[in-house]
Amino acid sequence: MSLAKLSLLIVIQITFFITGLNLAQSAHAQSKSSGNVVMRDIQSGLDLRGKSKTDVLKLIGPPWQKDMTPVKARYNEKWTYSCEKKNGLTYDCVFIYFLAGKVKGVEVY
Repeated sequence: MSLAKLSLLIVIQITFFITGLNLAQSAHAQSKSSGNVVMRDIQSGLDLRGKSKTDVLKLIGPPWQKDMTPVKARYNEKWTYSCEKKNGLTYDCVFIYFLAGKVKGVEVY
């Protein structure tokens, strides 16, 4: 393979890598901003208690962050939708707690 072809191949691979990063960042930003919509839905009466993870994904989409660290007898997974931090304050947070694969609780603040 000639040096020119090898260089072109490397440039193409780098371009695809950077484009992939941009798409991943866009998806992350989109799911993060959707937390405000999730918060409004929950405050408007959307009841998630007892729903499965699949049900939650269908109803409100993927979480911004998942925490798989269990808290004994309270929950074994916590999903976060759009928790914003600014000037040392945390706001616009939606936390969904799962126990045995079902929503055990929801917190909004």
